[in-house]
Amino acid sequence: MNSQNKQRLHALMVKANLDTVVIKQLLEQHTKRKYSIRTVQAWAADSSKASSRECPEWVLENLEQIVDTK
Repeated sequence: MNSQNKQRLHALMVKANLDTVVIKQLLEQHTKRKYSIRTVQAWAADSSKASSRECPEWVLENLEQIVDTK
């Protein structure tokens, strides 16, 4: 699992004061695709948890673009 992507996601969450619900909404608006809250929670979950999933690079790129334009 790429813990560097998790660190980037958490840094973005802190920087822009985002929670998983807001991330889901922003990604849906930006990409015009649907995401489940569980998917976003799995991206943000601690790597030691069984439900944890790697946060894709494209998610981080989209969130960085969204945060930078705010």
